[in-house]
Amino acid sequence: MLRDLPFNEGDVGKHLRMVEDGLLANDATSLTESEQELLAFIQSNARSGVRTTVKSLIERFERKNYGWYYAAILCNLALLSARGKVEIRQDSNALETDALERSLRNTNAHATLVLEPQVEFTASQIRTLKEFFADFFDKPAISNEARALARETIDALKDLEIELVELNAQKALYPFLGVLDAVLITLKEVAEKNVNWFLTDLARAEDALLDTKEKLIDPLRRFMKSPQKAIFEQARQLVAEQEDNFAYVPATEVTIVQTLLDEKSPWQGNRLQHAKPQLDSLQQSIANQLASEKVSAANRLSELGQRLQGTDKYTALSPDDQANLTKPFADTGYALQNQKRIVMIRDQLRHFEDVRYPQLLSQLEALAKPTPVIATP
Repeated sequence: MLRDLPFNEGDVGKHLRMVEDGLLANDATSLTESEQELLAFIQSNARSGVRTTVKSLIERFERKNYGWYYAAILCNLALLSARGKVEIRQDSNALETDALERSLRNTNAHATLVLEPQVEFTASQIRTLKEFFADFFDKPAISNEARALARETIDALKDLEIELVELNAQKALYPFLGVLDAVLITLKEVAEKNVNWFLTDLARAEDALLDTKEKLIDPLRRFMKSPQKAIFEQARQLVAEQEDNFAYVPATEVTIVQTLLDEKSPWQGNRLQHAKPQLDSLQQSIANQLASEKVSAANRLSELGQRLQGTDKYTALSPDDQANLTKPFADTGYALQNQKRIVMIRDQLRHFEDVRYPQLLSQLEALAKPTPVIATP
């Protein structure tokens, strides 16, 4: 039955990965006689309600009438596992790839490794999963073997979950991304299903998953890479930077922008494109009003400065004293020209008029007083 093939314990991992590497077929006719004999023993025990462990399997096939050697039994069991014919569990947890290899090569674990014959999946079930994979991920699946295909689907779901988590992390800036909260919960639940579920029970969730992809996942992903996002970002930044100036521009333009940011589904329709002219108009209105306020403030400062410098007392001062009196006008003018908020321009100008300018007039009076001459004895 072993066909004089050399089996080595160190090759257990290689045999476990032969299906994934495309080196092993998965149909029933491809099983070797030795694999069929192992599988028949495991299936017979399962039908009789007897639990099969790796230890009991080795004991069975090392004895007469088989007399197989240890490495041959392990490698043939690894091939059965790779083909998806047998599932190997430890403490109710299915083992795969690296963890399975370590356990098979650890003789102390053999008594706790339980072997269970796997459900045979039909060609129709495999085809259905491949079609779902192509529809949901917009690319064909690589795997053809049932369990490998299911694992590929699980990995793809986890990759999508990671991508959407990164998008969801931006919901403080883009509140509409909050709709991904429920989507991520669903994806996590599905990705945690066992391999068999994807081949036997996926049909019950397939329509809902594809509907979520079509109506939420795909539109959101496209939106976040589209020029529409740039329009939304322009609106968001305008509100963040200029909201204090909204009281000084037409209310209708402000309402349009604020409504846009409150949209639950801004990716739907052409609302963003239609709002772009109003957004640009609001931005221009603010810029115009800000420029007008700065011109008015500069004119008022100039008027006050000319009033102070037009007095005889100012003319009589030294150049240094004159510079000290005019410097506050220049400093205030510079601050006002760099101000982004209209209310602050008005407040700073009012403070200069009501507080700082009278102080400068008092300073002028003090400087203009003649210095008393002290008579010498």
